Amino acid sequence: MRNIFLIALFGLFLSIGINAQSAEISSEDRFKIIDVMNKYALGIDTKDYKLFRSIFSDDVEVNILYTPNYGTDNTVNIKGADNWVNYVDSEISKFRNTQHMLGNPMISYNGEVAIVRTDLRAIHYYADRPDVSTTFWGYYETYMVNQGEWKVIKHTLTGIGVN
Repeated sequence: MRNIFLIALFGLFLSIGINAQSAEISSEDRFKIIDVMNKYALGIDTKDYKLFRSIFSDDVEVNILYTPNYGTDNTVNIKGADNWVNYVDSEISKFRNTQHMLGNPMISYNGEVAIVRTDLRAIHYYADRPDVSTTFWGYYETYMVNQGEWKVIKHTLTGIGVN
C-alpha cells in the first residue's frame, strides 16, 4: 500500500512539474506571434517605422549585445518603444538597404508570456559605399504578451558574428 501511495504521489509531482513548465498555446496564436516577428523584419527593411512601432508595448525594454567587431557599442539598453524606434531609425539610416532573414521561431509559453527565440542573418548595404555590405549573425529572444493583440514587452538581440 505504501508503494502505491508513493507511486501516486510521484506521478502527481511529475504532472505538476510538466504543467508548470509549459502551457498550451493555440496554433492561431503561434501564427500571430510569428507575424509579429515578420513585421519586425519588414518594418526595418522597408523603413516603415509606423509598422515597426506597432508591435511594441509602450514600455518595451530592449537590450542589444553586439559582437565586438561590429563597429558600435558592445551593449545597448533602451527603455520605451519610441526611444527604440528612434534608435533603429538612426542606425538603419546608415544603410541604403537591409534584409533581415529570420530563422524558424521557437515559441515557449507559460500561460501569460510567450518567449520567442529567432535566429537572424541580416545583410546591410551601406548608403555611402554602394559596393560594400555587412552581414550580421545573431538571434533574438523576444517576450510577448497578448494585449488584445500580441505585443513585444522585452526584446534582446545577441550578436554571434559579423562579416
